[in-house]
Amino acid sequence: IQTRRVLSEASSGDELSAIALAYHGRHPRNSAGNGSLMRTGVVALPFLGHGAAAASEAVAVSNLTHADRRCADACVLWTLAVGSAIDGGTIPDIRAGLEHVPSERHDRWIAVIDEAESREPGVFTPNGYVIKAFQAAWSSITHSRSANDHLRSALVQAVRIGNDTDTVAAIAGTLLGAAYGASRIPNEWVTELHGWPGYDTGDLRRVARSAAGVSS
Repeated sequence: IQTRRVLSEASSGDELSAIALAYHGRHPRNSAGNGSLMRTGVVALPFLGHGAAAASEAVAVSNLTHADRRCADACVLWTLAVGSAIDGGTIPDIRAGLEHVPSERHDRWIAVIDEAESREPGVFTPNGYVIKAFQAAWSSITHSRSANDHLRSALVQAVRIGNDTDTVAAIAGTLLGAAYGASRIPNEWVTELHGWPGYDTGDLRRVARSAAGVSS
């Protein structure tokens, strides 16, 4: 909803980030949606091994539509975790990204993460709010770690929470995919992949390689 409202004003000629900031000013209590967290994980790809740059770009991409600092912080933590997952081939401790979040907000985020790890995924609903979406995705990942097929189990768990289920699954999926790779995605899911404008699995793979700076 928030992304659509900001983009709908883009024809005014103003920079998106300025429109988003103005929206935040008009709706300070209703501008911390989960839309930017859903899309920023990919920012990690061109900045692997460069945490500060990845964090800066994650904030910039988030700010295009979501000017609330909670959205920016969530995007920084998740983007850096994606980068670490690609480098290490496993799910990292998402707290590691806190070094790139202002120190005055560390305690708040530690409490958010601790709650996600201590409570079952199903309690994090409704999850249109960025903090709840973050917790829902992280809880789904955390509470399915013992499963033989962690990627599948965590994504199924994320979907089953309900409410803004596609967004929560997309958030969780960026980190799970980064850790385990495309080969771990169930084939029956891969064959159904599609995107705009008419992209199929091969097209999406090509776009991913391009984002990472890898030749086809």
